[in-house]
Amino acid sequence: MICKVKHTIEKYRLLEGVSSLAVGVSGGADSMSLLEILSKLKDEYGIILKSVHINHGIRGEEALRDQRLVEEFSKSLGIECLSFYYDIPSLSKETGIGEEECGRLKRYEAYKLSGCDAVATAHTLSDSIETTVFNLIRGTGTKGLCGIPAKRENIIRPLIECTRDEVEVYCRENNIAFVTDSTNLSDDYTRNFIRHNIIPAFRKVNGSFERAVASATETLRAENEYLENISEALLKSAELEGGFRADILSSADPAVRRRAIAGILNSNMQKDTEKRHIDLVEAALLKGKGKVEVSKNLFAAVAENKLIFQSTSEACDQWETGGNEGIFETPFGKYIIKAASPQCRGMNLIDADKLTGKLIMSSRKQGDSLYIKKRGLTKSLKKLFNEV
Repeated sequence: MICKVKHTIEKYRLLEGVSSLAVGVSGGADSMSLLEILSKLKDEYGIILKSVHINHGIRGEEALRDQRLVEEFSKSLGIECLSFYYDIPSLSKETGIGEEECGRLKRYEAYKLSGCDAVATAHTLSDSIETTVFNLIRGTGTKGLCGIPAKRENIIRPLIECTRDEVEVYCRENNIAFVTDSTNLSDDYTRNFIRHNIIPAFRKVNGSFERAVASATETLRAENEYLENISEALLKSAELEGGFRADILSSADPAVRRRAIAGILNSNMQKDTEKRHIDLVEAALLKGKGKVEVSKNLFAAVAENKLIFQSTSEACDQWETGGNEGIFETPFGKYIIKAASPQCRGMNLIDADKLTGKLIMSSRKQGDSLYIKKRGLTKSLKKLFNEV
């Protein structure tokens, strides 16, 4: 397996320009074998190693057991071990971020505190395949089918071409002790269900399932990179101060346009972009006008041949009608304002006698509500729109 790891390092130039490397070590078979293999290769590649262990404050004594194992194993290899403790359940509640995402953010915070040039994580080919299947179930695009890359910025994954079975065999053959996280045994987590049920079913159909998927994802990565480059060029050609030219984006090939929209959303949203978000923005672009809510605090608006993004606090536009009758145009549509006859009973009307000054039209803002006389209640506009 050492030869396979060396091949991966050289194929993807994982250690190019790296003089110090932090290795994320949980105590599981994958990370323990990675640390042991890199300890054997560090002199050949001229790198200084540090192991980094994070206790997430979730599994009590079991987590302390894992920490002790990592610290003792690192010491036996002559490698400095940095242990960090974070109360992830409490931090998750404080920030409103899910525990899994909160844990991931704190792990990478700890890696940064190590002061190393790069970070090695113990993701394997098996992890990459599980990610591909997980994203497929969610309805992902091509990018999500590419699995986990060998390198992303300063994060490297030397075990990405090794299966979990190969890793465990290596641990047994080299007397490397490891622990199993008890949460990995439960099918309550989607990824665990995939690992325990779906992957074995695929393997029954094709005994070389892992290698077949590895080949497919490698091809997809190359094609995805090509499309990403084209979409980045599209965004540069459409970029304006404070937004993007709508006509350039809307006239692009659909596959490239949607990637460009996803790129814009990723840089503006504070959560993962989903297909429905892309659909909303694309529909407004193709229509040439409109405003859509893509997340709790973010609107995308198309008007006057420009795509812009506004936070909720900025998103309330207002227009003077110029009078209380006639045709009134806004960047998002044309409206007719007219006086209704007294016979129009049962309709929701504005009493013209109570209006003073010019009638103002605005987009919905947070907290807007309407009293519905017929129903005898006041309801927020957001809830009313959801009823339509």
